[in-house]
Amino acid sequence: MKTRTLLVSVALGTTLVLGACGNSDTSSSGDKMDTKTEMSDKQDKMMKANEKVMLQGSFAGVGKHKVSGMATIKDNKLMLTNFVTEEGPDLHVYLVKGDDVKNGAEVSAIDLKDKTQTFDVSDKDLTKYDNVVIYCEKAHETFGQAPVSEGMDDTAMSMMTGTFAGVGTHKVSGTATMEGSTLKLANFKTDEGPDLHVYLTKDGDINTGMEIDAIDLKDAEQSFDLKNLDTSAYNSVVIYCQKAHEAFGKAMLEG
Repeated sequence: MKTRTLLVSVALGTTLVLGACGNSDTSSSGDKMDTKTEMSDKQDKMMKANEKVMLQGSFAGVGKHKVSGMATIKDNKLMLTNFVTEEGPDLHVYLVKGDDVKNGAEVSAIDLKDKTQTFDVSDKDLTKYDNVVIYCEKAHETFGQAPVSEGMDDTAMSMMTGTFAGVGTHKVSGTATMEGSTLKLANFKTDEGPDLHVYLTKDGDINTGMEIDAIDLKDAEQSFDLKNLDTSAYNSVVIYCQKAHEAFGKAMLEG
């Protein structure tokens, strides 16, 4: 009798232990499912918030470095356009709040030669950042940054126009008109040069300006697309010879 009672007790104990283990596994599995669901909900909310983000800004070099072009954040993408940077050993693009790169979000390594680059940033909370930074990870140094803010619609941008004048001994004439997403040169004439390009600049400063395109030396009427560019930072149009590193003409823009 004592032996039978002992066996029954052991069997009952084993059943209870196994039952407890089963309940534990079920509970653990449920917790994991809840965590996954919570993470999925957060991701969905972030994606929906990101869809409303439309930010633009112009790059400027930091310190002695030279970086130019435009950063646009739209449709969960980060786009660099008309992008030019001096070379560095390990340059990456970051999303940053203020100047704090250490707490920023690294997006990708950049192509030093590609003027148009696009990166997927759908996994980043785009509402947290207000700067796009070009950062050298090897030297721990910022090369350039673009403060980004809500861009203006083309309809909200006023027309600005100016008359060309030659720089130095060069002769350039005609008018430059910037309206919406288009830059137009009218009645345009210029001295010939080996590699003439049109730039948007601040007070004629090519170093911080934005190259738009090469020009046609013979065409009096020319148009250039400024789509996705933040033109608010510029007040002049410059005709610049890239081969000679020399300005040929300049038009100051006024509204």
